[in-house]
This record gives sequence, structure tokens and C-alpha cells, in this order.
Amino acid sequence: MNTILKDTAITPDYEVSSVRMEVDKFIVPTVTIFILLLLAFFLLFPLTSILQLSFFKEGQVGFSTFTFANFYKYFTTPRTFNALWHSLYVAFATTIIVTVITFFFAYAMTRTTISGKLFFRNVIMMPLVAPSIIQALALIYLFGRNGLITKYLLNTDWNIYGATGIIISEVLYCLPHSFVILYTTLSAVDIRLDEAAESLGASALKVFTRVTLPSAKYGIFSAAALTFNLTITDFGNPVVIGGNYNVLATEIYAQVTNLYRFDLGATISIILLIPSLMAFMLNYYISRKTFAMISGAARPFIPPSRPLKKIAYTTYCTLVSWAIIAIFATVVIGSFVRVWPYDWSLTLKHYSFPSIGGYSAIWTSVWVALVVGLVGSSITLIAGFAMETRKPFCKQLLYFLSVMPAAIPGLVMGLGYILAFNKPYYFFYGTPWIIIINIITCNFTLGVLSSISNLRNIDPSIEEASISLGGDTIRTFLRIIFPLSRVAFFQNFTYFFLRSMTTISAVIFLVSATIHLAAIEIIMLDNDGWSASANAMCTCIIGIVLLMLGILHLVNKKMSKNPEGQGRLI
Repeated sequence: MNTILKDTAITPDYEVSSVRMEVDKFIVPTVTIFILLLLAFFLLFPLTSILQLSFFKEGQVGFSTFTFANFYKYFTTPRTFNALWHSLYVAFATTIIVTVITFFFAYAMTRTTISGKLFFRNVIMMPLVAPSIIQALALIYLFGRNGLITKYLLNTDWNIYGATGIIISEVLYCLPHSFVILYTTLSAVDIRLDEAAESLGASALKVFTRVTLPSAKYGIFSAAALTFNLTITDFGNPVVIGGNYNVLATEIYAQVTNLYRFDLGATISIILLIPSLMAFMLNYYISRKTFAMISGAARPFIPPSRPLKKIAYTTYCTLVSWAIIAIFATVVIGSFVRVWPYDWSLTLKHYSFPSIGGYSAIWTSVWVALVVGLVGSSITLIAGFAMETRKPFCKQLLYFLSVMPAAIPGLVMGLGYILAFNKPYYFFYGTPWIIIINIITCNFTLGVLSSISNLRNIDPSIEEASISLGGDTIRTFLRIIFPLSRVAFFQNFTYFFLRSMTTISAVIFLVSATIHLAAIEIIMLDNDGWSASANAMCTCIIGIVLLMLGILHLVNKKMSKNPEGQGRLI
């Protein structure tokens, strides 16, 4: 009996062959190099093409002469030069307004005991489920030349086109992005600091200015930098509501599509890239500083707020929420009424899209978004797994290339793809696959960072146990890491799907006569005067995104209730 027990204790349950162990050593380096090559080819190569066209003059044998002629032409042409000042003015104004609005909104959610917090949080996140152009469409319907308020109610000649319209639409577009950062910051800072200041006799105003604001300063700066980046690179809102007020994003589009000046378009892209990179680097630096301000002993309990404070913040959050609801309601209602704002009879005629794409554009957007979601969430999880758990020799380079897309405007990447891949030997050019590649590359950063954050929460001993039981890298990843990373995978899938359905800037240059996307069709319909049909297309996108979010929520909920069999080797 003792002999049997002794033999059983010595003999392993799994035997790992030497061949499999040797092969396993090359899996992670091979996958890492493959991802590095993909990012270098689909990220650095397009940027190199833009730089080449901007700084080099084409001679008889390719690009041979270094020159600043394109930049001289840009800065000496009043219209193109003004686009830079217009962009900076709009971006700074939007940044200040959004940061102030979202700070007090996040303060109400984290430091007061008002009712309806779940409702307010869901409402402020609503702009994420629609293309950025929805704000411009709704504002035109309300405050345009024939707007419901300006023409029908007030009968005034004032309209919202120009800088004012761009700023208001960008404010409504950027609210959820800024709110997430400030909500996280204020939630993580220990509220007992405020209580200690009050117990020492400090007034409410002094506590707010001396304690609350300093403790959240890095979050405020991070939210401001992100808002600035989103605003200065946005294309959808300015192209619809900007009128003759040009900004850098719309000027790039005009130079390339209207004037066929690819060299000047590339030059303006470089100019747009500079403030975008500066905002990204500032945001990255501040984000790292934020963790030093967060207390690990932060207490979620919130003391009851005074009645006057509750009334004030409830009113404030209600006004912000109703502004967002009004935007969505205007677009949805505008797609069903016959003639806004004169004939309010209901009709479905606007859903028989007069554009070339029509419903085929919606179908293309859906299947492209599904592929982007699956491929993007998978490859970012693999990249995060390689960097966080295996730590390959080129981890820093892979991390740098992974976070780099967040600093590059989508419009710049789209133009770079035209310049780099518009060759007959690139089989994917002119097909939906170049759009899929572009969207995955442009949104690679958040997927990787989310995967790394999730993998850091997995106990390394679990992976060590897998290896001791004979599990190689592939088996460990599929049967241990992936099931434990299910939540992060679904979050990344949702993010990639949302971005694919709603993005405009990144793909505006990649659509063609044979490839149509629903988000781009909105702009085309509006430009052709079919604004009601543009609203209808926007409503379809919102409905599809909400349906997918509901399906993913149900799937994730069902999988959470049935965790059996997850995370096992056999």
C-alpha cells in the first residue's frame, strides 16, 4: 500500500514532451514579432507616407528633394492658416466648458446623496452610442435657419452655423469621455479628507477650493487634455454645422477630396498631429500622476447632503441630462415627421434612403463592426497577454506601438492609408478589409490597456499551476487566461463594435463607390439635402448599437450565472 502511494505521488499526471516544450519557447516571441510587424506596417508606414509627401518634393526618381514649400504655402494662405486658429479656439473653448460641466456632474454623482444617480449616469453616456454628427444634426433642426426654435418659435434670423455651433456640438459630444475620468477620480479620492476639513471648521467653499479641487487636479487636467484631443481631431460635427468656419479636420478633407491637393492635405495633417500629440503626452503624464493621489482606503460612504445642496445638484444634473435627451429625441422624431418643423404628420418615407448605399451601407457597417469586434478584442488580449505575463525582449517597443494610435487623429490615419496602400499589389485596398484594419489600428490602444489591466488582476500562481500540470502557452491561454479575461474581452468587443459603427474620421477617405458605411452615408445624405434621411440613418445606427449592447449584456449575464467549466485545464 505504501509503495502504491509513493509511486502515485512521484508520477506526474501530465507528461510534457521535449518537442512540445521546445516549440512552446518560440510561440510568444513569434506572436510578439508578428504583432510588432502588423503595427509597424499598418501604423508607421502610413505615417511615413504622410511625412514623405509633406517634406519631400517628387522628382524623376521618386521623392528626392527635401523642402518646406508645402508648409510655406500653408502659412502664407490666409484660409488654410486660419483653420489652425479656428481649431485651437474651438478646442480650448470646448475644453473649458466640458471640464466645468462634467466636474460638477461627477461631483454630484460621487459627493452628494441626490436621487436618480443611475438615470443621470446612463444619460450622460448616451452620446457614445451614436456618431458624433448626431449633435450637429439635432442643433440644426433646433437652431438652424429653419430650426424649430429660431424660425418657428422665435422667428429670428440668427442661426447656429459657425464657431458657436461647433463648440456646442463638441461639448455635447465630449461629455461622456470627460465624465468617465472625473467620476473615476472623485470616486477614488477619500471623502474623509473633506470631512476632516469640515470638522476643523472650514466652510463648504473652503473645503471645495482647498481640499476637493487639489485632490482631483490630475483628473481634471487629464479630462481637459482628452477633451482637447477629441475636439481638435473631430470631423463629423464641423463638416455639418461649421458652415464657412473651417477647421483643420475639414480643411484636410477639402484639400484632398475637392482640390486633389494630397501634398497640402498631408501637410495640414502634420500640423494637426502636433497639438494632438502634445495633448496625448500631457494626458499620459497626468494619468500616471493620478495614481499617486488615489487613496487605497477611500471610503464609498457619502454623508447625507443638505436639502438645498440636493435641490441645486438635482436641478443641475436634470438640465444637463435633458439637453442630451433633447438631442437624441430631435434626431429620432425628425426621422419620422414629414417636414420639420412645418408638417408633423408621421411617415416612414425618410427610411427609403435615396443614397447609393442605403440599407446595404447599414449591413456593411454591421458585419464590419462584428469582424472588428472579434479580431480587435482577440488581438489586443493576445498582445496584452504577451506583454504582461511573458514579458518578451521587445516589450517596451510593443507597448510604445500599442499606445501610439491614441495620439494619431483618425483623419490623419485615413489619409495615410490612401497614400501608403493605394497600389495594385496591396490586395486589401479598395475592399472592406482596409476599413477593418484601419479601425482596429486606430482603436488598438484602449483594447491593449484594458487587457493589461485585467491580466494584472489574475494571480500569477494560477498560470504557474497550469504550467506545472503540463499546460503549454496555448493551452494555458485558451483554458485559463481567456476564461478569466472574459469580462475584459466582452468590454473590448463592445468598444470596438461601438467605434466601428460610429466612427467617421478614420474611414471617411476609405469608402468608395462600392464600399459604403452607414456613418459616412449620414454625411452624404446631409450634404445632398436629405437631412431627414440622415436622421433616419443615424436612428438606425443608434438602434443597432443599443440592440447589440442588450445582447452582449444578456450573454455576459448568462455566462456569469454558469461559470462551470471555466478556467480548467481538462
